[in-house]
Amino acid sequence: MAYFTAVGAKFQFSTTFAAAVAVASTTNADPAVATTATPHGMTEGDVFAAFFNGWEDANESVYRAGDGTTGSSLVIDGIDATDDVWFPAGVASAGSVRKVTDWIDIGQVLDYSPQGGGVKNISVNPINQRRGINLPAGFEAESVTMTLGFDPKRYDQKAMDKITRNLSQKVAFRFVLSGGATVYAYGTLQKGSMPQLSSSDVAKVSVNLTFFGVPSVHVED
Repeated sequence: MAYFTAVGAKFQFSTTFAAAVAVASTTNADPAVATTATPHGMTEGDVFAAFFNGWEDANESVYRAGDGTTGSSLVIDGIDATDDVWFPAGVASAGSVRKVTDWIDIGQVLDYSPQGGGVKNISVNPINQRRGINLPAGFEAESVTMTLGFDPKRYDQKAMDKITRNLSQKVAFRFVLSGGATVYAYGTLQKGSMPQLSSSDVAKVSVNLTFFGVPSVHVED
């Protein structure tokens, strides 16, 4: 059993990726192992964005290369692909990966508020029953709103302004918690331009992170 706290947490983002490497196939295993068409150049601990032809539950997210990664074999920590209904073999398991080559720290984080990620249900009310039925229908989209201390001279805030103006820019995210847990995600970033002002508080600015795929979590042994 372990507890993790926000104290000492680091929040990072990146728009710097290596060239895409094609994935020929990926195994139905836990963790899944991808075979790349050419050597991928990654080792255990490297972080990469993954894109699959048909694995929607693993597509457009960020993962960590696991133990056993070498040559054209890429162990994908965070993907349990043993369910071949949601992770069909063959062409669906092919795609591409791109290594994340640099990270930028998000500084002066004052608040962190996740939204979404809950279950979705379809309510069914059969005429012959007095009680309705909730059928599982997947999960809500996920995002995070962060409040930062407004400082337009900071490198990270300048970089976020540039990303915000480029509506097509995709971003990798890494949230490192003290205690050894790390959350990875992939999506978009939008930063407000006007500071929030109050006579009783510092100037603040909001940043919204929207995730495309399912965030992955890695915990150090």
